[in-house]
Amino acid sequence: MELSKQEKKELLKKWKAEQNKKYLLNKTKVRQLFRFLQKELDKEPCDHTLKKTAQWVGAHCPPDKLEPLLQEMRDMGGFCDCEVLLNCYERYEIE
Repeated sequence: MELSKQEKKELLKKWKAEQNKKYLLNKTKVRQLFRFLQKELDKEPCDHTLKKTAQWVGAHCPPDKLEPLLQEMRDMGGFCDCEVLLNCYERYEIE
């Protein structure tokens, strides 16, 4: 099935918006979060929640950013701490 011209335009628009997306955490904070999660998950396996991620965000970001940050990670496929590491890493473009 071939996409219509309008559908192609919409997909291109969406792709461009993704490329210019501003994330709520800067790269330094993202690296700190990922290091924290890796260390914590090495000690104790993921319990399939965002408990450790929320703990880090609560300690390093203003309280009003907690839910928006967790939602941003869910939007990237991070529904638990290990998924934040696995799915959000590339989206944040950490190198």
